[in-house]
Amino acid sequence: MPEAAPRKRTKAPNGAASLRPYKGQYRVKVTVAMTGGRQQQVSRVVPTEAEARLVLAQLLTDHSRGLLRSPHTLTVEALLGELIAIRRDEWKPKTLANNEDLIRLHLAPHLGPLKVQKLKPQHIQQLYLLLARTYSLSLLRQVRALLRQALQLAVVNDLVPRNVAKDVELLGARVPRRVKQNRALSPEHLEAFLQAAAPFEEIAGPVFHIAGLLGLRRGEAAALRWEQVDLGRGLLHVRDNLVVVRGRPTPGTPKTEAGDRTVPLAPETVALLAAWKVRQQALGVMVGTKWIDSGHIFTTLKGTPFHPDRLSTLAREFGTRAGLEHVTFHGLRHTSASLHLARGVPAEVVKTWLGHENVSLTLNTYRTVYSHEHRLHVTGMSGLLQQGPDNLTLDGVLRVGA
Repeated sequence: MPEAAPRKRTKAPNGAASLRPYKGQYRVKVTVAMTGGRQQQVSRVVPTEAEARLVLAQLLTDHSRGLLRSPHTLTVEALLGELIAIRRDEWKPKTLANNEDLIRLHLAPHLGPLKVQKLKPQHIQQLYLLLARTYSLSLLRQVRALLRQALQLAVVNDLVPRNVAKDVELLGARVPRRVKQNRALSPEHLEAFLQAAAPFEEIAGPVFHIAGLLGLRRGEAAALRWEQVDLGRGLLHVRDNLVVVRGRPTPGTPKTEAGDRTVPLAPETVALLAAWKVRQQALGVMVGTKWIDSGHIFTTLKGTPFHPDRLSTLAREFGTRAGLEHVTFHGLRHTSASLHLARGVPAEVVKTWLGHENVSLTLNTYRTVYSHEHRLHVTGMSGLLQQGPDNLTLDGVLRVGA
């Protein structure tokens, strides 16, 4: 019996779709008919099967309406739009708004009309050179990171074979000369700053005292509520963060996963907060019907939480009143880290109190070594030759006290 001729592989019909597992995720494909009998497949890769079914339904709907673009017609601006749509629920509000602004102001005007498959490294390099004339290295890095994410999405979805932005360097970017500037205040300067802020804290709460002590971010301090402080057990829970999105305070979560933390309070701090709680209630009675019981610890005279930008402005003002330059609210966070480390608190503990992801950030970025620490450990050769850290410490203490 003669062998049957091999069946000729037929093209998938226009609109044919598939959903299959792909490297631990799920890939959806829809066939799109092109002019001249050619075909292209539009694919998407998503984490879960349920999401894949939703994406498949949307692709088929778009195809039936004639809205489904083939890879050859997808523009950079459309690709960036797809990235925003996919990451919208994943990014924090401030990150989302910042990335939308980067696309609107910098990427879409220069690269947006280009087809993704026609985008070349030289196009990207020209964009970087153009932006470098006006903008900082930080902004260029943000633009590069966003463009790389979008093009990596195109690679995963089989729209392009490689990420052409991956190896393009930021040539022409102005690298600022790094001037070592201690952001942390010394104990004497912190005391002077808190004295300048004392009249304000009498009616608004010890916000700068707590920020300087615990290293809270400004948004964390503004969002802090009484329900997140356990005065009986001496614990403060950082759960929320009031971020500024296009000028408006927006409720959110701490900056990182480690930022959601619980910090122990000293009896002195518990007493301070307890006294302020009583005083705040009395102020609310004095204000009367205009008082808004928002539940926040640090509030305006109306009882509402502070705009984070307002806290930054006040920090600068009180620094000026204290005769100090370059005082910032975030500098209080550096101050908290440096003073705790200077008094011997383990770096791992300080890292947890500040909500850092890793201890290297605490030590390399937030740590200021004060001049008195250098003097504390100075020694002569005889002390250096002695064995054991106890002898060395004793020698340093004796010299300081002499």
